[in-house]
Amino acid sequence: MKKSLRFWDLVALEVGMTIGAGIFVYMPIAYKSAGIGTIVAFIFAFLPMAIIMINVMLLGSTLPTTGGTFKYGAFLFSPKVAFLGLWAYLFGAFVGLFPLNALALASYMKGIWNGISVVPVALIILTFFFVVNLLGLKTASRVEMISVALLFIAIAIYTVPGIGRIEASNFEGVFAKGIGSIIYASALLTFTFAGSNAVIELGGEVENAKKNLPLSVIFSLTVVLTCYLLMAAVSFGIGGKLLEGGTLNDVASNYLSGFLFYVFAFGGPILAIATTINATYMWGTRSLLALCKLRVFPSKLGLVNKRGTPWVLLTIIWLLSSIMLISVGESGLNLFAAFASIGGIAVIIPTMFAVFKLKKNETLRKTAPAIVKKKWFIFIPILGVVFSIVIMLILLYQVGVDFSTSFFLFFIVWEVIGMIYFIFRLRYLDRMEKNVFSENDLSVFDD
Repeated sequence: MKKSLRFWDLVALEVGMTIGAGIFVYMPIAYKSAGIGTIVAFIFAFLPMAIIMINVMLLGSTLPTTGGTFKYGAFLFSPKVAFLGLWAYLFGAFVGLFPLNALALASYMKGIWNGISVVPVALIILTFFFVVNLLGLKTASRVEMISVALLFIAIAIYTVPGIGRIEASNFEGVFAKGIGSIIYASALLTFTFAGSNAVIELGGEVENAKKNLPLSVIFSLTVVLTCYLLMAAVSFGIGGKLLEGGTLNDVASNYLSGFLFYVFAFGGPILAIATTINATYMWGTRSLLALCKLRVFPSKLGLVNKRGTPWVLLTIIWLLSSIMLISVGESGLNLFAAFASIGGIAVIIPTMFAVFKLKKNETLRKTAPAIVKKKWFIFIPILGVVFSIVIMLILLYQVGVDFSTSFFLFFIVWEVIGMIYFIFRLRYLDRMEKNVFSENDLSVFDD
């Protein structure tokens, strides 16, 4: 495979995949919890996610593969724990990420067209991008590229003129809502730094992957943090309390008008959230396809149409997300955000444990980046494990406190069902002599 991706190519991909719906959806939600302390929360969220993403990139540069998020944990740590992480991710996608983004996009559209009904429009949005992805990855990719370009223009329109309107008095009382609120907001905002991990799927096409993958993620996350802090400074320095019951459009209307306001409103939050929904449909089925190939799920679920689209998996995602959206309704924005973050971090936890294998396995150590051979390297995976587990526990605790213990129990029951299914599936594969998880063979990473 041609290694055509260089350092700056990776940075562009990582920044584009990370800056999306997160900043427009999660910042107002975090502000309700931490107030002006959300600026500090962004920094607190960045530090552990940088360590976590470095760990992911080290695996991606050592063992480039498709569906790596599941494979690394399953074949280098524990199949059962890896499946629980993936099962939690599916939960976060179905009952969190897809409904959250569709609902948030509909809410931003309502800020422009006041008469629309949010939930029906959110369902139309989910359905539209479902159909776009049914037409094939090429069509979806073209939609994505155009949207991302417009997104960066919109961010510049929001921040550049906004900096001159900031009032210093609006930054008083950073810790007014307590350190606990900032810690929860930080755990929630970790989701806004996820996204660059998707490039591990492209490890085989990266020039000098051992060096460029880890370095590119550090650089790109720093760029992302800078963008977030600029947008947060403008949002809180101008609008502040407008975010408690509104959106970034309400802040922008204070200093943008006419053409520039509509460019931001459409090119910023609307296109950012739209690109996230579209990209999640695009990437979300890829790991599931890998699971079908590994026979974790029945192979028929991985059927593709003439355009190469896994239409069965895509349809299941659309159907379950739509049902959840209808069931919870417009009031579920904060709940959807919490579950999306839980799913996003849960799937990473087994991967963090898998990084220890880079040091212990002689074969892997020979092909791993030079940093793995350092004596102090052991602290990197340890911190990755600790950070990911702590973030997960904070989010789960807050779901029980802020919403209802029934939602917490719902998640636990979902995980139990997943474990029961996986155990019985492994027994079936054993009987059929097709259980690849019983083999200690790294060839499973060869696509």
